Amino acid sequence: MSGAPWWEEFGTTTVSSTPGTAPPTAPEVVRTPAPPRPPRPPRGLQVTAAVLAVVLLGMLGVLAARSSTSPGTTSDGAGTSAQGTPGAPPALTTAVTGPSGTATGGTAAADAAATAELEELRARGLADHPPRGQWAAQLSAKSVGTTDPVQTAANGSSTFYATDILAQSREIASGAAGGDVFVLRTTDFGDGLVDARGNAYWVTLAAGPFADADDVRTWCASMFASTPADQRANVCMPKHLTPPG
Repeated sequence: MSGAPWWEEFGTTTVSSTPGTAPPTAPEVVRTPAPPRPPRPPRGLQVTAAVLAVVLLGMLGVLAARSSTSPGTTSDGAGTSAQGTPGAPPALTTAVTGPSGTATGGTAAADAAATAELEELRARGLADHPPRGQWAAQLSAKSVGTTDPVQTAANGSSTFYATDILAQSREIASGAAGGDVFVLRTTDFGDGLVDARGNAYWVTLAAGPFADADDVRTWCASMFASTPADQRANVCMPKHLTPPG
């Protein structure tokens, strides 16, 4: 046994080499270069793209909301009218029907047309029956907005508008009084009676060979025999057509 220390006997490896041969060299590691990274867009373009994306999303949201409330959507809210027109405010309407039961309108335009026709009837009444002191039977007297609790207007309520007044006058003219019926305003005769709002009444009258008020009452009793006597004055009463003023 040699006298070499114990640490020299362990952990050492003797590599034998053949004379004339070089010791093996470690294989060369070839590194493949990483592909070049694409150039980054300028920061200003990034911000612009982000803003455009947000705007586009907002526009899509608005279009989706509009499509859900398009015309034709039935709604009971305020944004949509009965005709299905969105945003249109609802029209001021009173449902009215004429003597034949057909609808006659009830909108502001229909009331304006009814007023124009009443004016034509009034002009004819003034031409055919100018107030000169004669007696006539008053069959109806209504101003626009009059409420008569014992009568029903053509609109189904007790409040009369121009279309209702015209419809009632037509109904009276188509009844037993016939062609003797004419229309005036209360400012056309007597002391020019007006309502609390300062509006004249539209008066539907029946002409006849009436000598006095009693003749008119007798005629009313025969024409409206089915109406109770205490209610008859509301549908037929004497009227003295003196010149205005």
